[in-house]
Amino acid sequence: MRVDDKGRLAIPAAFRKQLKDGSYVSVGQDQVLAIYPPDLWAALGQELQSPLPGPDHRALSRTLYPLSDPFEPDGQGRISLLPEQRRLAGIETPSTVVVIGAGSRVEIWPEGRWDSYSADAQGRFTEFADRVISGH
Repeated sequence: MRVDDKGRLAIPAAFRKQLKDGSYVSVGQDQVLAIYPPDLWAALGQELQSPLPGPDHRALSRTLYPLSDPFEPDGQGRISLLPEQRRLAGIETPSTVVVIGAGSRVEIWPEGRWDSYSADAQGRFTEFADRVISGH
């Protein structure tokens, strides 16, 4: 997928159908962008709304919310990625990115970083599966 000179990205139709009104584009783990559907966004917000948040909660909240933007595709299915979102994720304009389904959210990766990460993760699939599935 291409991010154009204006920072717009066409989201694949299958993902647009999955992402309902109320979804948000923000930062995700591993310096990627994530599109959070409404239920996940609300759950994350609840997690961060402790009456006396600790320093980790405050830092996460202060990073997540300013870098968030409603997921609002235009008539051509494109969304605009904020300049600060692109900077944090290392997404240049114009450039090629990879849009992947990641369970309950969608992630946007710079193509080169995804290729490297994916090759490593695929090569270690059994190791990860053994640890995650068996809980060790």
